[in-house]
Amino acid sequence: MKKILTLVLASILLTGGSAAAVALKAKAEALPEAQSATVATEQSKLYLVPGTYMLDGVKAENSVSAGATKLTAEECAEILTDNAYLCTLSAGEALPVPASDRVDKNGEPYTFNGWWSIVNATVTYFDKMPELSETLYLYADWRAELSQRKDPVIPDESTVAVPSNYMSIKRAATGKEEIVTLRISGTDDVNADTLGYYKPVQLYNDWFELNPGDVITVYAAGLGGEEQTQAAPLDVAGNRITFENSTENANNTGTYLKLDANDSRALVYRATQKTRAFRIYVKFKSKGAEMLVYMEPKN
Repeated sequence: MKKILTLVLASILLTGGSAAAVALKAKAEALPEAQSATVATEQSKLYLVPGTYMLDGVKAENSVSAGATKLTAEECAEILTDNAYLCTLSAGEALPVPASDRVDKNGEPYTFNGWWSIVNATVTYFDKMPELSETLYLYADWRAELSQRKDPVIPDESTVAVPSNYMSIKRAATGKEEIVTLRISGTDDVNADTLGYYKPVQLYNDWFELNPGDVITVYAAGLGGEEQTQAAPLDVAGNRITFENSTENANNTGTYLKLDANDSRALVYRATQKTRAFRIYVKFKSKGAEMLVYMEPKN
């Protein structure tokens, strides 16, 4: 398993797949239990996403011929991932090589350069079926010219690529910025924005650590119908950030976070709190003008 040192997007690779995550159910009331129960049902699955491309105005699909079962359109819709396969291999077995008929403008075929996923905010390539502790999505990296290999490379310091959806955490102790990827999942809040998907979605991330005074800014793609990543909520009249609560679990996000006095779109981890790990869930309403945030502390 090898790592590229830069953060990259699915859209940077020549054939991306939809950003994908396990389908979670989230409500303002009793959020943690609903989400945890849904996550548990999706554990220990590996999805292979060979990608799609346009051919004469029609979407064409790359394929996986062995070691995986192709999902139906309905199953792909449930996990918000187009053209996905469920891997049927055992841990340690070599992952299959996908097939593609795609060619570039010069008629040169695209070549498979490995299966990748973002692990700890780093693009990681997989050659074999890994041991799974949670659902994992691997995306096919296709190149028309293999000028960039899987081996680690030193990134160009003038160009820093980041995930489509992420949190920027400015650490109070050092002033340094840390990028935390936010994954996409479903939500049963029918009024939440879709961010370009066919149904309402939310952004989430499992355990990350906050220290008193750390500043969080959320960035998301699909806000207001725009594909590019933007700071959230949108900078429009009437925009606001709402902290969600769970009465069942006696948990109030406002206990941990407050609005930054210097930036209406930034959140500050309160100085009265101790260093602690959290899960975070973010939804949008009013076409990106309202951002709803729920934080679940780790016991």
